Amino acid sequence: MNNTTLETDTAQLSWPFGIGVALIIGGYVPLALIPVVTNSNLHLGIKTALSGLFAITPFLSKIAAVAVMGKPGFNLVKQHVARSFGRIWPDRVSRTRYRFGIALFALSIIFDLLVPYFPGIFVDWKSNPVLWSIVGDVGIIVSFFTLGGEFWNKVMALFSYDARVVIATDSTTTTGPT
Repeated sequence: MNNTTLETDTAQLSWPFGIGVALIIGGYVPLALIPVVTNSNLHLGIKTALSGLFAITPFLSKIAAVAVMGKPGFNLVKQHVARSFGRIWPDRVSRTRYRFGIALFALSIIFDLLVPYFPGIFVDWKSNPVLWSIVGDVGIIVSFFTLGGEFWNKVMALFSYDARVVIATDSTTTTGPT
């Protein structure tokens, strides 16, 4: 899709497209209000209900945005996001990048699992547990971008019963005993 097609589609969608984009972006604003609610003097039940509502607001706002934009507007947003992420999320990555991504992925998971059980050995976990949880989570997210699209397909295959492993062999390898 070239720029002229994008401009034409946007012009044809006009206000519903703008409202849909505003809903998608605005849906993330309530996430910033969760700490305000949890630190307030409200009753615990009200805090829980509001925090839960604010947590699902991004999902609900996307549903509302799709309803307002319609299928053409939603497809336009998907194409624009896919084009933007395609630059940083290639399908195939080099062997070195793959190995680095796997190491980052594994170390982030190990970090998240072990640090709370060994406070003071790796880092001073008790001084700021939220910070160290975020460090581990960001490591996992960065590893997904480092590993590329093929790794994500492998992860998704874990949840498919019908997925099968096919190991590619090149002509220089031998199979079986020699």
